[in-house]
Amino acid sequence: MTAELVSSGGLPAPRPGELPPGRVLHPDGYAVDAATLALAASATPGNTTRGRESRMGRYVAWCRERGRLHDDPGTLADWAAWLAGQQHPAETIHVYTSTIAERLADRGAIVLPSERALIDGIVKARGREEAREPNGQGDALQATECTREDLRAMLATLERTTVEGKRDALILTLAWYMAGRASEPASLNIRDVSETAVRLTDPVAGEAVELCGLVVLLRLSKTNPHGKTTDVIRIVAQDDETCPLAAWRAWSAVLADQGKTSGPLLRRVKNGRLTEAGRPPADDTRRGGIGDRTIRNTIARAAAAANLVRPLEPEERVLLSTAAAREELGALVLTPEGRDALRARRRLASRALRRSLPRYSGHSMRRGKVRDDQRRRIPRHIIERQNRYTAGSRALARYLDDLVAWDDVPTLPERLRRRP
Repeated sequence: MTAELVSSGGLPAPRPGELPPGRVLHPDGYAVDAATLALAASATPGNTTRGRESRMGRYVAWCRERGRLHDDPGTLADWAAWLAGQQHPAETIHVYTSTIAERLADRGAIVLPSERALIDGIVKARGREEAREPNGQGDALQATECTREDLRAMLATLERTTVEGKRDALILTLAWYMAGRASEPASLNIRDVSETAVRLTDPVAGEAVELCGLVVLLRLSKTNPHGKTTDVIRIVAQDDETCPLAAWRAWSAVLADQGKTSGPLLRRVKNGRLTEAGRPPADDTRRGGIGDRTIRNTIARAAAAANLVRPLEPEERVLLSTAAAREELGALVLTPEGRDALRARRRLASRALRRSLPRYSGHSMRRGKVRDDQRRRIPRHIIERQNRYTAGSRALARYLDDLVAWDDVPTLPERLRRRP
């Protein structure tokens, strides 16, 4: 029997040999059970795997177009220089080349220190170019911050007496108050969210007060993909329409009414009923639950309904369409250099358009809550702990306003200066 080939991250697989049924050849040349490889591969989140395969696929395609060997010394550095010539951001070049170097190392093709130094120089040179670009072409594309006011406007567009409206209200409020990445609220099960009593002392009256709150147990996340720990998120009930506790109570009543006591918290809805129709999930325990795409779509749809974004013009839709880009390239007879130039022009124009438009997505909620915490002068170490960042996180730094607050700048007129 001819061995099944196992490709490492998109690289060409090794030459097949004769193996018994159920056994496969590892890229390093030894045989293992197919189930062994499948179980090990399942430990890597799907989005991570797809991202790595996409980068490797681009690299291999570039090598094939130019008759280059993907594991030859110098090829990766030349690809990095080509990416820079195509005006990809420095951060993109760094991430792409790091992925390729890792995949090559898995196959025993180590990128030499001297080639790594070349790539590092290319990334820095591209970074200098970006800093000098007058139109900010290299600026990072970030999701628009969803402020507390934005959240209110989005919630106001929902019909909160319907089943779908109750679910969407919980999606929006829970995602915002837990500063959730889109995958995080989507991953919650019914057992992961519970109501609790919160006993505090009123700072003004000095009297004991009792409030209600939610305790959210986040068992899987981007920074905890293998469930080694459980993040506990505490959310105190709010006294306005953005209250996630009120939204959770309303949705819990729907779950109870339709006999759902376990499984996913946030579920598919059709014609006012919970449903398991549609594409079956890879994990059968998530049957009937929604995924992070539904979270993102709900946020984007509510933002559009609240007029926080404008509709795209027809020509803008064409510019942002990957299908239109493929059609345009296929209709023209171009040299490789001409195709590269056309791709670069489209990408830069698309990037400029996306940078000019508000874009509400899953990370809008995370960024909005973090910035709201900062404006309320919550200490950074509490923002990090509450919102699941590591100490000194660079990712958090990109969300925070790292400038001195206007009411703290030393040039503020004395009459407006806050007294200690």
